[in-house]
Parts: sequence; structure tokens; C-alpha cells
Amino acid sequence: MTWTPLIITVTCDPALQDPLNPRGEELKTVDAIAKEYNDANTAGAVMDHVHGIYSRDPVVQPDGRQLQIPDIDGTAAIIEQIRAKFPKMGIQQGLASMRPEQKLQLWEVIKPDMSSLNLNSHDEYFDPYPTKVKPVCCYSVHPINELRQYFQWAKEHGVKPELECFDSGAFDAVRIIRDGIYWTDDDQMEEEPGLLEDPLWCTFFFGWPGQSCQPMTDLALFNQIYHQPENINWSMSCMSRDPKTYWAQINRGVLQNGHIRVGYEDCGRHPDGSYATCNADLVDRVVQMAKLVGRPIATIEEARETIGLRTIS
Repeated sequence: MTWTPLIITVTCDPALQDPLNPRGEELKTVDAIAKEYNDANTAGAVMDHVHGIYSRDPVVQPDGRQLQIPDIDGTAAIIEQIRAKFPKMGIQQGLASMRPEQKLQLWEVIKPDMSSLNLNSHDEYFDPYPTKVKPVCCYSVHPINELRQYFQWAKEHGVKPELECFDSGAFDAVRIIRDGIYWTDDDQMEEEPGLLEDPLWCTFFFGWPGQSCQPMTDLALFNQIYHQPENINWSMSCMSRDPKTYWAQINRGVLQNGHIRVGYEDCGRHPDGSYATCNADLVDRVVQMAKLVGRPIATIEEARETIGLRTIS
């Protein structure tokens, strides 16, 4: 097999996946979060999936959504510290679960390389401790014309979309956007091809809790790989209450020549169930996995070239 250098993305926010993570309270300030990313970058991460500072809708809102609300100044301060230490680091603005107009406001301030959008729908129910902690919910559909607006803005602002694919239905959204045929609310057909630039960057999700959950199995992974659209690079994000199952799925992704996202947002534990002392430990575990099979780790420059990001001198 010809190995593709492994692009490791790190996501350092434990609030959704594991509210009992012992470092959860610590990782709520700008300085603590920025240091966590920079330590993980030193360990081998070349893309930072940043939630930043944010709050949540307490209940479903009149627009039918229950989503996250960014603190733009706090998030910008985190990214400023990351860029001060790693000027070429890929910044992937996370929180696909925010409203599109808030994404646009954030882009204008932080100028990320990438930004997340769920091509399926948010139907998430984070309940790692069902009898101890109230679940955190995210609910929103993402109609085709909303995706169109998002990709128009992304092209205008030079932001590459990170396409979150919770199941293979996301690939039909890719087809529709690539075809570029849309119908307006007043029944007018409009054509706008070219909103997605190849290669696409798709993240496959496994084990995320909720009614759109895809199981964390080899069959689920192979289903996504088999049905993937042409001209994409894919990464994977997993969640599980069982860290052994989690790391088995991560290992499958490494062996299938995919790219990997790890961190407290996804799973903060080692296979024996113990908590990682920091996100850098989780990044290093993936680095060691790859080294055992002879797969090289991508540099920041290699990652930017593979993903199709702008060159930074």
C-alpha cells in the first residue's frame, strides 16, 4: 500500500462529549484552551478544530433549532494565540451547530482556513451519563438552499468547507451542490455550479449519539468509503462510551488510509479507560499507531497542500 501522510486534527473541547472530564472546568478560558491546542500541535496535530468560547440555546428556539452561540471575541483570542506560535497551522472553525449568519460574523473576524457544516441534520443527544447529567441536545435541519448560501459565503471569504457527513445521505447533498441546480421559494430554477472546489474535505462521523447516529463498526466505515463521492479526502470523528471500541475504530481509519480527528470532544480516554492528562496525549497515541504500520505523519505544509488550503509564506 502507498500511504498518504496522515493528517491529524485535534479538537480540545470536552463539554459536549464528557461533562465529567476532570479537566472540563479548566478548559473554559482563552489561555487554557489556546495552550491545549498548542501542546497538541507540538505533539503532531496539523489542523485545529476550534469551538472557541460559546454558549448554548437552553431550549428549542422559535426558529425550530437548538444550537450553539459563539463568543466571537473569546474565540478570536484563542486563535490569535495559536497563530502566534504556529503561523501556518490550519484553523478549522468548529461548531457546525451554530446558525449560518453567526458563522459568517465569526469568519469576518478570525478568517479561518476551514469551517464546519453538517450535510445531514443536527439530531444529537449527548447523554454519556444518562442518570447523572442532563443531556446536551443539538437540533437543526440544513436545507439545500441554506447549504447553497453557506457555500456562497465560503467562496467569497476564501474559507474551505469541512463537510460533516453523519451518514451516506450527505453524499447526495454533495451531488446536488455539485450539479448546481436550485429552486427558489417562488419556484424559479437557478443554476450555480462550482460552489464546491475539489478536492473536498469530508469528515465521517461514527458513534455520535442521537437519532442520526451511525454505528462505530468496520461495516459502517466501509459503507462510507464505498459510497464516497469522487475527488474527496476523508477524515473521521468517533464517540463511544467504550474507549476500546473507540480506539479500534480509529485504528481502522489509520489502516484504511483515511485521516484522523482526536481530542477531548470525541473521546478523552485511553483504551484502559483512564483519562488522558491532555489532548496532546491523544494526538501522540495516533502518531504511535501510524508509526507502527509505517505510515508517515503529515507536516503542516503537507496538510495544507493535500486539503487545498491557501499557501502561507
